[in-house]
Amino acid sequence: MRKLVLIAAVLAVITVISLAGAYLLTREDIDFGDKVAVIEVHGVITSAQTSGLFEVEGPTPERIRSQIEKAEKDPSVKAIVLDIDSPGGTIVASEAIAEAVKDAKKPTVAWLGEIATSGGYYVASAADYIVADKGTMTGSIGVIFVFPQYERLLDKLGVKMRVFKAGKYKDIGSPYRNMTEEEEEILNELVQTSYEDFLETVAENRNLSMDYVRSIAEGKLYTGRKAVEVGLADQVGTRQDAIEIAGHLGGIEGTPEVITYRERGFLHDFVGVASSRFGYGFARGLLSAEAPEGLSY
Repeated sequence: MRKLVLIAAVLAVITVISLAGAYLLTREDIDFGDKVAVIEVHGVITSAQTSGLFEVEGPTPERIRSQIEKAEKDPSVKAIVLDIDSPGGTIVASEAIAEAVKDAKKPTVAWLGEIATSGGYYVASAADYIVADKGTMTGSIGVIFVFPQYERLLDKLGVKMRVFKAGKYKDIGSPYRNMTEEEEEILNELVQTSYEDFLETVAENRNLSMDYVRSIAEGKLYTGRKAVEVGLADQVGTRQDAIEIAGHLGGIEGTPEVITYRERGFLHDFVGVASSRFGYGFARGLLSAEAPEGLSY
């Protein structure tokens, strides 16, 4: 029995050492010459801040900005590729990330992967150059504000909600009662104002007229090829194509070295990868169909 325990302990130590070594190698901190930094913008864009071993996947303004700043401080990094696979997210977070991309002092190239819609495209539009995979789903330039309505269900259950408020519109959008026409007009104005801001940003970033962007927007979805045709992307290509273009823009001759920035905990990288990916894949359809709380791109 003691021998089995000893063998198990030795195997456990070897496993931990091996994983730790592999983890350090995946950090890609070793300098191999001029590089292109790849920053992943994967998942629903939010301002939520999480930390620790169980850090939730998803791009936040703080995370993306810190990674851009890291790339700018590294003299061996000559350009940045934003690997985008996102259905969008909250307006504030999308705008903040796009601003960080636009503020970058090194060339930026956005690569549109499986999905780069709404806020995901908003972020991409801030890059100097956009490469879209031919099979990507992009566009969906629009704004959504979703409110659940439970009034009839609560009536059937015999549940009554008592609300005490100061201010006529303090409970606007409450799921416990129907909205008035006046309240619907107020919220619709918020949505339309945000939509105009979205159109204006895309028009400015892509050097297109507002009228033209309006004509191709309206929440329409585009493949990578179609996105290039309508001017939302510069060319169809793979992730490697985007890296090579970024290297060229950064003055790198030949195929550039690549460093990928990931801010994930040890447990995520080596114990939780399978469960994390499964959970993300399972929830992704729901997340892309339903907007996060608040105004969303």
